[in-house]
Amino acid sequence: MRKTLKLISLLISATAILALISYATILYAFPFPYEKLTNIQYSKSIYDKDHNMLRAFTNTKDQWLVPITLDEINPNLINATLAIEDKRFFKHPGVDAGAILRAIELNISNRRIISGASTITMQAVRLLNRRDRSIKNKIIEAMHAIYLDMIYTKEEILKLYLEIAPYGGNIHGVKAASMRYFKKHPKDLSLSECALLAGLPQSPSRLRPDRYPDRAKKRRGMVLEAMLKNKFIAQAEHDTAKDSPVIAGNYSFPFKAPHFTRFIKNKFKSQSNIITTLDSNTQHFAKTILREKVNQLKPYDVTNGAIVVIENKTGDVKAMVGSADFFSNEDSGQINGTLSRRCPGSTLKPFTYALAFEKGLLAPDAILNDSPIQYNGYIPLDYDKEYRGEVTAKQALIDSLNIPAVEALNKVGYNNLYYLLERLGISTLNKSPGYYGLSLTLGSCEVKLLELTNAYACLARLGTYKPTSLRGGKADAAIPKQILSQSTCYQIADILSDTKRLKAIGIHRGEKLHPKIAFKTGTSYDHKDAWTISYNPEYTIGVWLGNFSGRSSRALVGIEAATPVAVRLFDWLYTNKIAPWYTEPPVILQKKGFNNVILRDRQRPKDLVLQSPKILSPASGCEYFITNLGKENQQLSLIGNAGSDSIYWFIDGKFYGKIKPTEKLFWPMEKGPHHITCSDPFGQSSTVRIIVR
Repeated sequence: MRKTLKLISLLISATAILALISYATILYAFPFPYEKLTNIQYSKSIYDKDHNMLRAFTNTKDQWLVPITLDEINPNLINATLAIEDKRFFKHPGVDAGAILRAIELNISNRRIISGASTITMQAVRLLNRRDRSIKNKIIEAMHAIYLDMIYTKEEILKLYLEIAPYGGNIHGVKAASMRYFKKHPKDLSLSECALLAGLPQSPSRLRPDRYPDRAKKRRGMVLEAMLKNKFIAQAEHDTAKDSPVIAGNYSFPFKAPHFTRFIKNKFKSQSNIITTLDSNTQHFAKTILREKVNQLKPYDVTNGAIVVIENKTGDVKAMVGSADFFSNEDSGQINGTLSRRCPGSTLKPFTYALAFEKGLLAPDAILNDSPIQYNGYIPLDYDKEYRGEVTAKQALIDSLNIPAVEALNKVGYNNLYYLLERLGISTLNKSPGYYGLSLTLGSCEVKLLELTNAYACLARLGTYKPTSLRGGKADAAIPKQILSQSTCYQIADILSDTKRLKAIGIHRGEKLHPKIAFKTGTSYDHKDAWTISYNPEYTIGVWLGNFSGRSSRALVGIEAATPVAVRLFDWLYTNKIAPWYTEPPVILQKKGFNNVILRDRQRPKDLVLQSPKILSPASGCEYFITNLGKENQQLSLIGNAGSDSIYWFIDGKFYGKIKPTEKLFWPMEKGPHHITCSDPFGQSSTVRIIVR
């Protein structure tokens, strides 16, 4: 007896060793296709911030193969697949020996192949690396299935199968099949639909429910019987689902936000499943109002436009409308206007004034001259070719006057504006600063709407710059940079929030009913581009209108064409909601030769009323003469009064000194016209103009 048991033990051991040797030999001769497992050619699928599909692209084999997770699938679909394909899936090691023996017996008794006994794991292996049907290849697939079962969990294998299994035509995986046949997400399928899909991989072309509903219904009945037999469903559920009609279509995949999704596809080439920052509701409304506006302007030969909406806090792009009609070949609708290079008109002026305020070269109340002037042969002209004489920097920016803007840039230096724009993400400045010169502030360069809108978002964040974010979560998180001071950006926002410009075009704003916004318009040379960039603390909106052909139109005026679109979109964003505005920050002035000085540590209490600065000497409009007594004996006394502890003096926009109210500060006079400004720590100021002869 002992000898018999020992012999049996030896035979078992020898058989096991032989099996291991055979297994290793097969794996050595026919290695497991790792590269196929790790390089599945998924369709690129792009979703909005709420995980709604915007668009999918076929893979390199022209297949719809959309990645999915098990928790995105109705459990009935998983159970139906197990019931009809591999009921012992969670018990066998990749190969079901019992099923193989039953299949051999069944095939012999019927004298033909009735069952192949392929497990879900074996089918997944075959789908990864297709081989001709033969006994040798069946053995190889079995060995590979055992190996896959060792390196993958059962859930991972099931997910793999449900992603790549064929469901008819070029449709692979349950997500693509669910959307194609039922226009539903796999989680939303009914029991009847789950059973129908589960039966398709056996013969996907012959059983396609949109073409052969009777065949599909018969196969569905077999799946439901298997589910009932394996106690996945109750009898009543079985009966209801079995009697329901087969209703399946051949639906198209979503085709939303086409410019945005194509941009995402090209930008993130290595990713197949991309959750973006896009808000579908905002995108839809922006597209609607842009199309309406373009239709209004078509009689005036305006055919296109674009819109960008950025959430300031995150930098998320909430809407990107690239054209009025993506499908319009006549108007080149497939061009993405948010990425096209266009002339920005006056939209760069706020950055010029921001630099001037930042450097202490100007203040909002500082006087600029709107008069004919020449800079080394360059003669700027105002839009209306009229001259207003002396204007404040604030009024010059509100009215978008060209000559004062050039004067401001001359003080700042065009190099500084050039480099600021680069730091703000403007990538289209492909010439040297000198090429653009002083005309840079008037829009002599080209910009992209997406980049320009994000540059304004820096102003909206009170000087903090962030790159645009396109993917959800923290995928595009970047460290913010403080590029401009809060006080400078607050002053710009305060200036650009003036509502008189809106009243001029028939838009009347009540602060309780409408969101307060800052906005700047732009009209390029020869009326080829109309712009408005608008913002508040939460959103920045960029609008461009024009023709992709470059054709001009007299209707392309920023304030008239683009501004109503931006205003309407802002109003929609704050439907039944109160819009925020900025709290006045500490004023930080950066002066030449003058360290950063915090002029106000906290916001002035609302009930504290301070006397505005008043210049006691010199008097405005006076003329002073330099005689032969010498400069040191001919200094002008600067005397001012204010309700603060200190006052600051500026000569022609440059910081000159700080003293106490009523104290004297002496200035050695220089010939020419001069603007002398006295400011208090709370941003209040007064200015006088004198002439020294």
